[in-house]
Amino acid sequence: MSSTNRREFGYMGHIRLCNRHDMTQFRPWWIGDALVGYLRPRFAGRLLEFGNVFSQGPGGGVRVHPALASFSDRTEAVAAVLDILWAGGEAGRQREEYYGVVTTIGAPPLMAIDRGAVTHFGVISGGFHLNGIVRGHDRDHMWVARRAKTKSTYPDMLDNMVAGGHPIGLTAQENLRKECFEEAGIPTSLADQAVAVGISSYTMEVDEGLRRHAFFIYDLDVPSEFRPQPVDGEVAEFNLMAVDQVAAIVRQGQAFKFNCNLVLIDYFVRTGMITPDDADYFRIVTGLHPALP
Repeated sequence: MSSTNRREFGYMGHIRLCNRHDMTQFRPWWIGDALVGYLRPRFAGRLLEFGNVFSQGPGGGVRVHPALASFSDRTEAVAAVLDILWAGGEAGRQREEYYGVVTTIGAPPLMAIDRGAVTHFGVISGGFHLNGIVRGHDRDHMWVARRAKTKSTYPDMLDNMVAGGHPIGLTAQENLRKECFEEAGIPTSLADQAVAVGISSYTMEVDEGLRRHAFFIYDLDVPSEFRPQPVDGEVAEFNLMAVDQVAAIVRQGQAFKFNCNLVLIDYFVRTGMITPDDADYFRIVTGLHPALP
């Protein structure tokens, strides 16, 4: 397989897409001396209008007001500001699921913030994606989800078997079990057989702000007799595809939700479908794990 075919989107096309950003277009967001996010200048200026919650920070940025010294004080004060911004359509939409605001994945959270505002604040978000693999055929197959047409984000696009963000208060294993059942009807006994095989990351500039995302990658060997079933309505259907067919779809365009391609490319590298003979091998492997700003 080659990622250098100019008639195809190519593996590197997906990596470049996910890491397209210009940090000069953002201002730092601080909690005390901890850099926790990045803001569009206009959004930073809007936050400074709430002087009891935000103050001027280093580097032309914004700092949570020093008087808000505890986790709960910061969380409640920022949530009150967001209620005002949401009412005016200035910060996306409320999701009523909370993420921890951290300096890096694995660090203790300094506050919690609604998932709907994460990109506006440029907060590092975590999560996971799971490859569902069926072996024993003439070639390996993979369960591919198709997102529901009613999804507010990326409707009707292809997706990994299971994926989800990481809300505050759950361990990685608890989140894996929850999403496996909710999205695909996978029982805990099977979900617990998933193997963590790595992590991927990207920084992507979008209209709302900055996506800084790092997610765990799992492989799950799915018994041939098991068929995933949509449970919570986020997935329309699951289809079993040969892995080389999945690879062709990734190379040729953007049928998969953008970050799912990183997970699949990682799988192709780990299983030898992309080899060191590929001219882009070094750029592909390193491009899957860039440091987050």
